[in-house]
Amino acid sequence: MLRIMAPFSAAVADRLRLAERLSSGRWNVLQKMIALHGEDAEMRHTKRFVADLVSAVALGAFGAVLLGALTGGDVYAIVSLLAFVGFIPFVMMKRLDRSLARKKAKLVMELPEFLNKLTLLVGAGETVQGAIVRCADAYAHGGAETPLQAELVMLANRLRNNESLPVALERLSKRCAVAEVSVFTTTVLMNYRRGGETFVISLRALNRDLWEKRKAMTRTLGEEASSKLIFPMLLILLAVMAIVAAPAIMLMD
Repeated sequence: MLRIMAPFSAAVADRLRLAERLSSGRWNVLQKMIALHGEDAEMRHTKRFVADLVSAVALGAFGAVLLGALTGGDVYAIVSLLAFVGFIPFVMMKRLDRSLARKKAKLVMELPEFLNKLTLLVGAGETVQGAIVRCADAYAHGGAETPLQAELVMLANRLRNNESLPVALERLSKRCAVAEVSVFTTTVLMNYRRGGETFVISLRALNRDLWEKRKAMTRTLGEEASSKLIFPMLLILLAVMAIVAAPAIMLMD
């Protein structure tokens, strides 16, 4: 339904300049879309999100009018549904934030493995650009399914097109918008000209820190998964208790 309404919603959003309005201030939709989908000079992903937002609000408003007609103009029903419609933008923004958080978590989890490969290649005598291109080629042949792999393939393509390493790494840091990736790019830019053992030592120190963060994140995810299992296990316990107690209650009757 959102896709059917997309042309109308996009026209309304363009008329009201919603994409530009939501790309500034605390909403900052454009930056989130860049972090999710990469650079987008034409704001296509932002405009698509804003059009979906307009469509969802329009459908909610139409539902409120329809509910009012079906209930004979019940004010409480209409006000309740309109209040729900008012929460739609916040729900969609929360959903966008969750998607961005999942991508950032995947980037942090994958970065130590990439650093291991990069450190080994540089330690073996490969240049930084060559090591990055080698890793990206391996990811490209494997399908580049994860966010970091896709970003590295894009980085390698930029390096092949004779873009300088500092500029390519700066664009990588902006696209990912993750503190750990920013630390990685800063470490590389500060030490890659020195080369040799100094650069390898810097990468190894950074890699140790990132592995510790990965371990902490893994523990946190495990605790969250355990907490999510409490409610289903409680339901199972209640069902078992009901099954066991039902015959005894029936005999007492």
